Amino acid sequence: MGALFGRREVRAHAFPEPVIPPFPGVDLFGRSTVATKPDQALMVPTVWACVGLLANAVSMLPLETFRRTSGVPARITDPPVVTSPAAGMTQSEWLHMLMVSLLLRGNAYGLIVSKDSFQRPTQIELLNPDLVTPKVADDGTVTYTVRSGAQTTTYTRDKIWHVRGLTLPGSKIGLSPIAYAAATLGVDLSSRQFASDYFDGGGIPKAVLTTDQQVNQEQASTIKQRLLAAVRQREPIVLGAGLNYKQIQVNPEESQFLATQQANVAQVARYFWIPPEMVGGSGGNSMTYANVEQRQLDFFTLGVSFWLKRIEDAFFPFLPQPQYVAFNPMALLRTDAETQAKVWIQLLAGKVVAPSEVRAEYNRPPMTDEQKAEADMVPLTVTPLGGAKALPGLKQPPGPVAPVPPSDDQGGSDAAA
Repeated sequence: MGALFGRREVRAHAFPEPVIPPFPGVDLFGRSTVATKPDQALMVPTVWACVGLLANAVSMLPLETFRRTSGVPARITDPPVVTSPAAGMTQSEWLHMLMVSLLLRGNAYGLIVSKDSFQRPTQIELLNPDLVTPKVADDGTVTYTVRSGAQTTTYTRDKIWHVRGLTLPGSKIGLSPIAYAAATLGVDLSSRQFASDYFDGGGIPKAVLTTDQQVNQEQASTIKQRLLAAVRQREPIVLGAGLNYKQIQVNPEESQFLATQQANVAQVARYFWIPPEMVGGSGGNSMTYANVEQRQLDFFTLGVSFWLKRIEDAFFPFLPQPQYVAFNPMALLRTDAETQAKVWIQLLAGKVVAPSEVRAEYNRPPMTDEQKAEADMVPLTVTPLGGAKALPGLKQPPGPVAPVPPSDDQGGSDAAA
């Protein structure tokens, strides 16, 4: 009837409709999620461990420059873009920042701020990937819009250094591991938030008071206030009138959601190609002394080498041919002293390396004539590992002569008998 007389009726709904989020992934209650703030993924311990493990591993490897002549690589002096890629930053720091961008966003962007006389980059300032928006034109040309406060600047491909991670065919942009792992990371963050709310007492009482007698609301409030006052003052609690105090206790595994979090460790580790055991997970294999070296090799081969090749290829256009850069994996693939000694001896025996090269690995200069003469005094019967060595023509190393038992020809009463 109100509408007929020009009045509008306003009906209040007991349950208002939820707010429509601007895009998928936004929390209905206004809380930020991994989809809205990707950096929150670092709050997940497994993500922090995976990103730190890979970034640390790559940044600790020396990036070296070589020249290939007649098929043989030779070490040469590193150009400025390799020794100090950005102003006021070491090679290790720069590589670490590069890896963090690749691991969290799937892309790394650098602004080429200076070039040499041959128009080769000498300084590359890494950019926050969240502030860079690449655009692909119909002809395949890529431009990059960089935000700086309220201003935006568009750069062409020759001004931006772009390294991509996992990439789909035909795509100019790398895939973000955090975007694809948002569901898994969201479960991990939600379980931790639920555990925090649980221990804070959100909606769950910490204890229950029961009695076999009937009490009204006023009496119940009085009993509760007296109990709380005694607890705050750390006084003994005296219960009467049939009251029974029972504290709510839960299974530790249920209260800390260990099963949920442990399952998420393995799932998150798979996004970064890292064995779960290396970041505190359980991958079904035990980490023992016997397989630590093999696990390190697997980590390098499966998890690290992919990123090393991506970075090496990205540097390739910056150097004149036939120069190239390559990481030295020896800093990561270190073995125990005995195994390393055996490897050096085999390489020396096979004439793969020279003694001076072995000494250089231990930061020692080549031997002087006096040192060579002293080394020649080492007995031939002693190997570098301290064991006995057979001389040429002998099946066994020389030693004391074994006693010869007396024969019949030597005589003697015992022999005659």
